[in-house]
Amino acid sequence: MSSNIAVIGAGMAGLTAARYLHNSGHRVTLFDKGRKPGGRLATRREATQRFNHGCQFFTARTPEFGEAMAALGAAPWPAAGAACRVGVPDMASLAEALAADLPAVRLSAHVTALARDPSGWRLSLRDTPEMAFDTLILAVPAPQAAALIGAHPFAARLSAVHMAPCWTVMLAFEDEPAGPDVVRPEGGPLSWIAREGSRPQALPKAAYTLQASAAWSAAQLEAPADMVVAALTAAFAEATGITAAPAAAGAHRWRYALADTPLGEAFLWDAELRLGLCGDWCLAGRLEAAFLSGRGLGIRLAS
Repeated sequence: MSSNIAVIGAGMAGLTAARYLHNSGHRVTLFDKGRKPGGRLATRREATQRFNHGCQFFTARTPEFGEAMAALGAAPWPAAGAACRVGVPDMASLAEALAADLPAVRLSAHVTALARDPSGWRLSLRDTPEMAFDTLILAVPAPQAAALIGAHPFAARLSAVHMAPCWTVMLAFEDEPAGPDVVRPEGGPLSWIAREGSRPQALPKAAYTLQASAAWSAAQLEAPADMVVAALTAAFAEATGITAAPAAAGAHRWRYALADTPLGEAFLWDAELRLGLCGDWCLAGRLEAAFLSGRGLGIRLAS
């Protein structure tokens, strides 16, 4: 029997669940508060620059995930490691391909409250009339899911999950500085440095993406963006030897970037209330975990 399903969250988990259910004949409406699908599959595209400021790459440990990403056009990124794969021309393209022909994708949609009555789920959205569905999937970070479900018994399970933050800084230079393609610093505030031009089919522009360690990001979680830029730019210069001043710089804070204490189950499903939860936080802090979680929940609902 076909269901009318709402999926909140258009990251890899939500997109995968929505795609599987749509292909199985269900009516699916996908909601995300962002302007584009993808969540941490994110790319900031400027006129002459492109920064992959969320998920940097992925590796495939299961054939299901590897085959699905290959079908979306993923390619090796040798500079990051032999097993590393990325979207082409950027990471956001993976999410865009997954969402491409889904019939109902509502972006910039802020779901503010949920309610359950005998007829199903009612969603309250900012500046939008209430909407009704018989099945609800939450594919958002565990703390956000907990806030939405309130006193549901799943809340106790979610309280054991911990998600670490990550500050990302994007640096653009007038000319390509002489420096490494990828650096994984040991110690200090940075955990990752990547020259965007080293990615397959990347724009040949002078751009670097820096990601701070979880510990540093947590300590500086509420710091002003300009302070974060200054601190991580200094660490970048020390790690790479690139001392030229960037022509432009920006920062982005991912409050829930890495599931460092996951749930330990592929997904959560309440058959009586027809409520499902999925995300990378269910299994591990990897893109593949988000895929497997969303796929598993999609299979469960379609069975």
